[in-house]
Amino acid sequence: MPVTQSAPAAREALPDRVRGIALLGIVVVNAAYLGISADGFTAESVDGVGNRFTALVVVALAQGKFYLLFSFLFGYSASFILRDQSPPNRRRYLRRMGALFLFGLAHAVFFFVGDILITYAILGLLLLSVSRASDRALRIWTIASIALSVFFILTVSALLAAFPDEGSGLEGLETALATGTFAEATLARLDALPTVLLSVFFLQGPMAFAAFILGLRASRRRLLANPADHLDLWRTVSRWGWGIGLPLQVLAAGLQIGAVAAGTSYSFAGAAGLALGFITAPILAAGYLGSIALLLARRPTALAFLAPAGRMSLTVYIGESALLSIVFSAYGIGYFGQWGALAVVATAIASWVVLSVFAWIWMRRFTKGPLENVLALMTGKGSPASG
Repeated sequence: MPVTQSAPAAREALPDRVRGIALLGIVVVNAAYLGISADGFTAESVDGVGNRFTALVVVALAQGKFYLLFSFLFGYSASFILRDQSPPNRRRYLRRMGALFLFGLAHAVFFFVGDILITYAILGLLLLSVSRASDRALRIWTIASIALSVFFILTVSALLAAFPDEGSGLEGLETALATGTFAEATLARLDALPTVLLSVFFLQGPMAFAAFILGLRASRRRLLANPADHLDLWRTVSRWGWGIGLPLQVLAAGLQIGAVAAGTSYSFAGAAGLALGFITAPILAAGYLGSIALLLARRPTALAFLAPAGRMSLTVYIGESALLSIVFSAYGIGYFGQWGALAVVATAIASWVVLSVFAWIWMRRFTKGPLENVLALMTGKGSPASG
């Protein structure tokens, strides 16, 4: 009797559309570091009502939230590779982490030193080690990761408040971006990478790992496969996320941008705003996920235009940095440090629009994005259809 091969599982709609939105949130946060200063927003860049309001919106609605959505989806998608825990799939996963590390290293050195992929690749190895754990054990890991994150954030914020005049030590990078050649900017990023990588790892890593685990657990229950099956959950998440998360983020943004405008970014108020913002960011991020899930539960075709960018998120993520580097760095058009927050963030949004349109055109002809094809070759197999 002939054996009939089952058709591949249909790709889930919600993860790709969340990724498409998250790409916008990430680029508007990164833009300040690519176009204004190595420390992000400055007093000059938030001068004026339009610039101040833009910076407040970015910090309140985007900073610290969208990398968590990506982290959640990272854990969700990883589960599709590790589900059967077979040696070939585990080896494939390890190759994937190695490839992500190399992509992240190239991204950090050539375009944006604040890359998150290196951290993802390192934490991805830890995720592999706990991927067989029970839900109870994973809950303990989640709580421990969040507690560690809060400790690191409070420690870093306290140090910033205690030594506000120390600065970031990235003046060489700023000079290279403002006046240097491509080679000089590359060497400056390479020199700054250890400092920035440690900052990213300790400020964002533990919370990202907690989101990895939550995504892994969500995948076990296929929570994103059909949002309509979990309406009560999404309503609760959305209500708590917006009702509690948004006011806290607005307060945190007010403290941070107020300190920036006063020229004292690392004052007590600025450090308190930074700590409050990063510690409570998961609440609003959860609200975003719940709202998008509710929207798709009611209108399954909603936000479909974001799906191509979500499917080739690696290409779009690195492409955004490449485009902004061309606009702002001296080896490109050369506007680094010359524009206010409004113009810089508007340029970031434009880069997302351009690359989202490119993704829509590309995915009409191909099944993977350009860098996703390279990742698949390095991994040894294409990405799972469902994740």
